[in-house]
Amino acid sequence: MSASILAIVSWDPVLTGYLAVIIAVGVLCGSVYLLLATNLGVRLGFLVAWTGLWGWILLMSLVWWVFGIGWIGSQPGWNVTHVAANPATVPVAVVQDLARYDLDQAPPEWTEVDEADIRSAADSHVVCNDADPRRLLAVNSCRFSAATDFVTHRVLITGGERYRPLGVPDNVVTQYFLPSRGKPEYAVVQIQPFAPTPDVDPNLVDDEGTVILPQAQIDDDAPVYSIVMVRDHGSVRLRPALLAIFSALLFGLGCYHLHRRDQAIWAVREAAGQ
Repeated sequence: MSASILAIVSWDPVLTGYLAVIIAVGVLCGSVYLLLATNLGVRLGFLVAWTGLWGWILLMSLVWWVFGIGWIGSQPGWNVTHVAANPATVPVAVVQDLARYDLDQAPPEWTEVDEADIRSAADSHVVCNDADPRRLLAVNSCRFSAATDFVTHRVLITGGERYRPLGVPDNVVTQYFLPSRGKPEYAVVQIQPFAPTPDVDPNLVDDEGTVILPQAQIDDDAPVYSIVMVRDHGSVRLRPALLAIFSALLFGLGCYHLHRRDQAIWAVREAAGQ
């Protein structure tokens, strides 16, 4: 029986992880409580151990909160909202204005950039290989099988300006005590498919005898797709902040009960002295 249970535990890594955490918490916290209980008593030892535990968690979560480490939330990134052949159909006013400009014209409210993270987010959304499970969905964003099937004309961004409420200026004091807010930041990646590439003709060679490979040509009849994305600033410090607030409440509750116990003891000693 013990051998079968040991085999199950060693086979399931999730169960092994849960057991490791439970045993570690039981040994570390239990050993401290056992030491305190033998010196202070069962109830007082538990109260001291409980308060100390949440005090340590409070300090740890504050460090996580300040430096953005530990049990963090979601990372910043770009989220694709629309893939449209006509920007005028996108329900965002600043994106609809792109329909009035050709590819060789610079929209006044947009800035052309060359950022790899924006390109990567756009490519991963519209490129699906044959094994991609998104192809099984009735409605999916798969437009191409490889990133070499299209050309990226340009990458545009707009918005994202930071401001503080009530017109508070940005200085050394306000940047720490009054967080700024940001307007929505949009990015548009405009791509166009290549025309089908003809097969390689082994009889077509250059002067050196090398086979001339066909060059990919842009399909002028294909539409220019606009991949619209919005910036997600993430919530890196949200979880540490909530943990710090929660642990501060429990730590304060434990300190309050310890203080009330001290007050009761002082009252008894004063009454006995009288």
